[in-house]
Amino acid sequence: MPSNDYDNWDSLREKIIGLGERSVRKSYYPELQQQIAELKRFRELLDQSNDVIFLLEMPSCLIMDVNRSALDQLGYTRDEVLNISINDLITPWEIDQMEKLFSDLMENRGIPDRKNVVTTFLKSNLEEIPVEISISLVEFGDNFYAVIVARDITERMEAQRAIMQSEEKYRILFEYSPDFIILINPEGKIIDINKSTKKFVNLSKEQLIGKSILGLGVLFEEDVNEFMEIGNELINGESVEPFEFKVIDRNGKICWMDAYLSLLKKDNGDCAIQIILHDITKRKNYEKQIKQSLSEKEILLKEIHHRVKNNLQIISSLLNLQSRYIEDKDAFGVFKESQNRIKSMALIHEKLYQSEDLTKIDFAEYIKSLTFHLFRSYSIDQSRVELSINFEGILFDIDTSIPCGLIINELISNSLKYAFPNGRKGKISIDLQLKGEKDILIIRDNGVGFPEGMDFQNTETLGLRLVNILVNQINGVITCDKIEGTSFRIEFTKLAYKERI
Repeated sequence: MPSNDYDNWDSLREKIIGLGERSVRKSYYPELQQQIAELKRFRELLDQSNDVIFLLEMPSCLIMDVNRSALDQLGYTRDEVLNISINDLITPWEIDQMEKLFSDLMENRGIPDRKNVVTTFLKSNLEEIPVEISISLVEFGDNFYAVIVARDITERMEAQRAIMQSEEKYRILFEYSPDFIILINPEGKIIDINKSTKKFVNLSKEQLIGKSILGLGVLFEEDVNEFMEIGNELINGESVEPFEFKVIDRNGKICWMDAYLSLLKKDNGDCAIQIILHDITKRKNYEKQIKQSLSEKEILLKEIHHRVKNNLQIISSLLNLQSRYIEDKDAFGVFKESQNRIKSMALIHEKLYQSEDLTKIDFAEYIKSLTFHLFRSYSIDQSRVELSINFEGILFDIDTSIPCGLIINELISNSLKYAFPNGRKGKISIDLQLKGEKDILIIRDNGVGFPEGMDFQNTETLGLRLVNILVNQINGVITCDKIEGTSFRIEFTKLAYKERI
């Protein structure tokens, strides 16, 4: 191959053909044509490559030829790069590296080609392009040539730079996080710890790296096996939810931690377990104080309900004692009715005192106790007048329970006094239905019926007047059905519980 007195492969072809016509025998001409065709195909292959390819004369490092990708990517014309040194296309601070590389290549001609060398090319506008090159030395007659194949690694360098920045950010977050962060391998050996962890255990990183996580000395003995089992579940691909556990600090004090475990996988297939521990000791103490405070308030509220119930019972007892001195039958009945009303309110406080939830009571249980007291107060045998309570599991708060209880007290009292005269047998039923935002309370008896011509909403009797007042109090509507006895239907809305100071 000639040295540097041609500009392209076509001139080489012309020289070879001219040489063949003058001095080569006619029998070798087809062989030259075949070589020229192979050279042309080789040239086409070079131009189709996306990599930058240079042909250098050695040891001068002059560029003898380039492919089309080199011209396109670097922004030069063929005339601009031919017969200049490859060093003219390299950043000045990397020329020494390249010269040493070429020198080693010439001195050690028998060693494998040099690959994966990173350098920087200069484009025609002086923009820098990082490239990864491989160099092959080719001997042709008495001359040596170097073939440089370069690949643009700008995107790869940017990705690596992004990874390094990400790793740097992770390292900053890792080191300066107020949480305790520990990295362990699948065998439970410590790979790394952050500053917060070092301070907590009062041991240096050098003392802990490579040691078992048990060497931290913070786990309780009964928790060690459970903790290791959780780590194994994570390695086996199972999901691990955050969990709480106790640890011991360097002063022997018990602390509570929220533990977050995650599996970190590397590109080489290795994995590590990242443990993040968040100190929740203060939160635990606050929760304990709140629970204790709530328990104390609950006891206090129960005591208040108990005392209110006792006071109402005392009033009821006083009325009972006073009634013994009353000879007038009507006056005696008024005292007894007042006593029953007080008893119905006292029962509310008794149920709240006994309830686990101090804001609600089981209304069915309350009505059973209330009606039992009324039957006994009026000396009614339940074998003669049957009582049916047709609902269960309905909870009312005190604001709704008291007016509803008093309404039931008045209407059941009326039925017991007037619906079954002269030992007549019958039945009283109480139904409570929940229908969306409205509740329906139905109290009926199959007794002698409500007196004709009497308007229950406009009467002088205290009991029915009280019923109408209480119905209005719970935003209700009351109707009366006088067919086959007496039936009161009350449609109402439960009162919103009012916060109390």
